[in-house]
Amino acid sequence: MSSILEGTYFIQLCICIVVCLYLSFHFHGALQNIDHVESKSHPNLPPLYQNQDSVDGFSFSSTKQHKNIIRGASKLKKLPGDSVSMQTTKARHGNTDGLSACLLVNDENPRLPEWLAYHYQMLPLRSLIVAVDPASRSSPSEILSRWKDTSMLEVDVWEDDDYFTKEQGSGLCDATNPKVDCVKYHRNRQRYFVMKCMAEFKRRNKTWVLLVDVDEYVTFNQIRDDDPIAPLDEAPDGIPTLSDWKLHTNSFGGVVVDGLVNGAPSELKNGVKDGNQNQVVVNNVITKANDVEYGNVIEDASGNKFYLRDDIAYRDATAMQNAPKGVPTLKDVMMIGTRLFARIFNDAYDGNKNGEYIEIKMGWENGDTAMRKFHGGHLIHDAKQKKYYIEREQESWPPHVSPKTALNARARLPSVGDGNTIYDILKNELNEYPCVTMPRLLYGSYEEDDEKPRWNADPVRFEDKDFVTLRYKWHAIKGVFDVNKYPKTIIDVSRVPMSTFDGKAFEIHRPLTKFCRKDPPRYSLSLLRVNHYADSFEAFSYRHDSRRFRKSRQYYDEMASKTTAAMDEDVFQWLQVFVDSEGEDKAQFLLSDAGRFASLE
Repeated sequence: MSSILEGTYFIQLCICIVVCLYLSFHFHGALQNIDHVESKSHPNLPPLYQNQDSVDGFSFSSTKQHKNIIRGASKLKKLPGDSVSMQTTKARHGNTDGLSACLLVNDENPRLPEWLAYHYQMLPLRSLIVAVDPASRSSPSEILSRWKDTSMLEVDVWEDDDYFTKEQGSGLCDATNPKVDCVKYHRNRQRYFVMKCMAEFKRRNKTWVLLVDVDEYVTFNQIRDDDPIAPLDEAPDGIPTLSDWKLHTNSFGGVVVDGLVNGAPSELKNGVKDGNQNQVVVNNVITKANDVEYGNVIEDASGNKFYLRDDIAYRDATAMQNAPKGVPTLKDVMMIGTRLFARIFNDAYDGNKNGEYIEIKMGWENGDTAMRKFHGGHLIHDAKQKKYYIEREQESWPPHVSPKTALNARARLPSVGDGNTIYDILKNELNEYPCVTMPRLLYGSYEEDDEKPRWNADPVRFEDKDFVTLRYKWHAIKGVFDVNKYPKTIIDVSRVPMSTFDGKAFEIHRPLTKFCRKDPPRYSLSLLRVNHYADSFEAFSYRHDSRRFRKSRQYYDEMASKTTAAMDEDVFQWLQVFVDSEGEDKAQFLLSDAGRFASLE
């Protein structure tokens, strides 16, 4: 019996040795190949997006391994006092129930500690790629390296050659050369960076990626008394519809809306007739200009009322998926005045080669009016009435939700500080489509003399004046584009084909044309918004910026004068939550020098 047991033990020992050797070999191989793991198909995606990575032909082999802040920041230019010890971070692949972000910085050190801490707490931010503009006089290395012991946040720093080439416009712009447009250099850098950054996060199997600047903070867009009115789904009884409309100013500086009148009753004043192109001079332009948005009813100076159709949603809903038989397709369409240029495919009229860039004679007298009817998935007619199909661009646009649905969702939104995050909203309310567009709200530098401090912890180790999210609460009129400007986006890269990220973004505020709507979101229907802080003039003009308005006191004062419409205290609670979560000593370390604008001359 003992010999049998000894033989059994010997066999078990051999099996254990073989299994250990097998696991050791394969684990070693996995470690060697971890940086080459590609994104896999998403099990919950429609067939269009399945297995895209295997057929896109996109490769990172032409670019060097991107530097982890802990591994490669030594390649950043050294600046006075810039001595940082770097170590290794944890694994870099897979989602960690948080967001990633792409951030381009230029002398942003005073703003960066607050931005990092806020979004680490509120998104939560878990992966970050930072590109340093070569014009920057300061390095973010020391600030970023503070997070090396915070295991939940991984940070990489990129230089120009990590995401675009000299032929594409990398390197420092020569501002002394009058023939060089440094603003174009800046825009070009932005557009290449966000695309390569999103591609890298997709390669790491990340999901939602935030695209904002260091002076912008994402928050919940809770319902407030000063919100713009919500749109209507259809025109009220007896009120005509204005379609193909546009808002502009007339020669007297008044607000004018012109468009095609449909369903006009006979009693309308001033000769307004059904089916005519008509100009509506908006009554009481000072208070009504903010109401000129789709889904609203506006009133002209004569008392006539008009419902503004959601033209883009209408054309999207009626778009054709493909060109009719025998009709050429136009791609990369561009209008210059009344001239139209495009790449043509399947040209049955003139025999142009597929992809050839040509001008099509349209016979338009007014390119602006024609552009309003321009939309992917529809037909146009040239001067000889030949038909052309415009390529359908809206591959996966989020639809405009009904006002009732949106307002109900906004009513469910949490407050900052109650433990909920932006990721919770994306997962529970906005997870149907890959691109979430968020309106911006501009905050100025106005402060009341008797304002109470928002930081009341004991012992007091932070001051309101060092944090824009605590210091500034007065903002512009919500929903007014002329003041708040273009929206920003969060994109789920796991649901976008890798080939989409090749090249440069269409534009920085709408990087993916097939996935992000081309019409800005209605403020009243948006669940998230971006607080944009102008800060003091010292902060506003601090960057080594190629855009001249950043140094203009007149521009700044005019902008700031439009930011006293209303006030809120929606976000200031984040700091207390951050301190409670990280501990006072660690929070103070991570936030040290926030809001301190040291001289860079």
